[in-house]
Amino acid sequence: MKHTIARILMTGGVATSVLFSGAATAIDWNITGFARQEIAYHIASNENEYNKSGLVFNDRITPHYTHEKWGTGANYAATAGVFENAGTGAPGVFAALFGQSRATGQPAGGNTSSPVNCRFGHLNAINAGSAGLSAVFGSANIAAFRGVSCPNGGGSYFVPGVDPAIVGAASQGYSPQGNALNDDINFNPFNTRLEIDVQARFNKNWAAYVKFRGYFDGTSSLTDAQISDHFSGNKYWGSSGQLAEWSSPNFVADLPAAYVDYNKGPLWIRFGNQTIAWGEAYFFRVMDVANGLDLRRHLTLGPGAEEYSDQRVASPAIRVSYMFKNGWELDAFAQMWSPTILPSINTPYNLIGAGATLDERDEFDDARGAINFGARLTMNLTDYLTGIVMYTNRRSPDGVARYAEAPNSNAGLENRFCVGAFNDTNNLLVGLAGGAFFPTTTVLANGKADVSGAGFGVPNMPDLAPGTKMLNNCGSPLAPDPLSVNSTEYWHLVGRARLDPMKALRVVVDEWPADQWATREIFGFGTELNVVDALRTIEGFHSSFGGFRAWVTREFKREHIIAIGANYLINADPDSIFDQMLVRGEVSVTPNKKFTDLGLSFKFIEETEVISAFIIEKYHRFTPAFPATYIVLQWMHRTSSDLFGRHLSGTESSDLEDFIDPVTGDFLPAAFVQGAAAPKGSDNSDYV
Repeated sequence: MKHTIARILMTGGVATSVLFSGAATAIDWNITGFARQEIAYHIASNENEYNKSGLVFNDRITPHYTHEKWGTGANYAATAGVFENAGTGAPGVFAALFGQSRATGQPAGGNTSSPVNCRFGHLNAINAGSAGLSAVFGSANIAAFRGVSCPNGGGSYFVPGVDPAIVGAASQGYSPQGNALNDDINFNPFNTRLEIDVQARFNKNWAAYVKFRGYFDGTSSLTDAQISDHFSGNKYWGSSGQLAEWSSPNFVADLPAAYVDYNKGPLWIRFGNQTIAWGEAYFFRVMDVANGLDLRRHLTLGPGAEEYSDQRVASPAIRVSYMFKNGWELDAFAQMWSPTILPSINTPYNLIGAGATLDERDEFDDARGAINFGARLTMNLTDYLTGIVMYTNRRSPDGVARYAEAPNSNAGLENRFCVGAFNDTNNLLVGLAGGAFFPTTTVLANGKADVSGAGFGVPNMPDLAPGTKMLNNCGSPLAPDPLSVNSTEYWHLVGRARLDPMKALRVVVDEWPADQWATREIFGFGTELNVVDALRTIEGFHSSFGGFRAWVTREFKREHIIAIGANYLINADPDSIFDQMLVRGEVSVTPNKKFTDLGLSFKFIEETEVISAFIIEKYHRFTPAFPATYIVLQWMHRTSSDLFGRHLSGTESSDLEDFIDPVTGDFLPAAFVQGAAAPKGSDNSDYV
């Protein structure tokens, strides 16, 4: 209701006063506009690998490195860590079957049932009538862990008629199903922009300004690749990404400015839909922290002269400035919070990996209606020196990412990671209860296999707890998807996102109840401390379950930003290059700032961040034959994050190939070293 009222006041009140009040009074009008075509041709040889059409593994049938038929077989037999139940020390319900032992650990390939994985692998297995993991026990068909089936004979021994010993071509094979997803996007933007500016001055004190902006993206008309919804996929404010916006998949119309100005003597007030740009640096955002950015059109790659003017997200605000008699100016604002808008998946500038789905509805609702506020004091200390101090209290528009609870179904498949009637692990236990493998296991009235009462010392499947963030609907951040990433691709894409693949795996298994119960308690997979441990878990589940995707979200935490700055004008010999050179500097401090954890955990990284910028500007005429040249030099230093706010501990990630011998396919020694796969990180970042 709050944003509905704000929209009415902003678009109805302001636009009506500007456009229709001319009938009653004499108004000075100024209407300008332009149309512009914005085109960028793709010249790189590789596509955006975060998109479905650009995944480098689409047409590949990739090996499972821990399968017994891979390489020399050494990987399969390598010892991986074993889980010891805190209460009994038991290594898992299936310890005897899968060779788990407290004394010798666990063979890395003990749960890897398929030599290969490919796109559509799990769906192929289902269509082939796979009996699933129950076939290992000689049981009737229990619809659990169906396995994977790939072209060229590669697949799980869960699948009827597929011989897992046939690897050869399959391990290096080609998937025509996956290749059908590949396509080129030759034009990143092929867009048409229309802008109309309407300025009106009612009298010497009152004025108004409205900017109409229309933007059409024609990229999807120039490629056969799957292009998703460019603009209306980010449904924050009703069906739109911004408050004053109307959008469809390929077209967006909005009011990036719609405000009224009041000016009398030293007092200036602006209220309405607006953006607030503070700071002296160009492109480097030190004091420019009031607004988030709309990255849907072309990320931050607009014309340099426009800086972020086209990307800043406008929202309703009141801004007040007062000029004191000594020339000092106090500028303050209060503004409705609105988030940074990321490009949609499967669009040219998409930033979300193909194996993840961003769902932030709950977190946006939590931040909706929040007010950001701040003040800046500009002080003319001398004729040549100006000082600036600033304070901003805001909900971060960029947010911090973490895993989110997955839905109960996806891609037409029931989510068998979720606790409940479709949970694969519980269904397997139920199907085996009372049989030769689990003669003492019974099935409770609520449909759970009672492993807690069968001498295993492990709990039964968890119950949902409505209203919680981890067990409200599912209990897991994972859901099946036949088009999603395989184990090799998972490692590659998570590292490219400046995250830690091993920690991201441990967070899923250790923090999310459904996955912790199945992985640690029932199957007895040990804590993933090195690459061998991680591949045991990743490939064990991918070979049994097929492709799945992860759900992620952003939380928008409140933060306090304090900044100081100064401008100094150099007065020198008129012929000197230093004469009239303007030297600027600014430093901001954000105490206890929250950053995304490298494993997408609920436990965010928390640090005090310092950002500083140093700028030199000068107009200089080198010769009377040419006009003056504008010169600007800039340097930015950041202590905790990169230019786009990602924590520096995630830099320099390792890829999976760094731990596999390229000749034998066996694990290199580094694969057994704890922490070897963690990103190396950086202490600080600098930009010029």
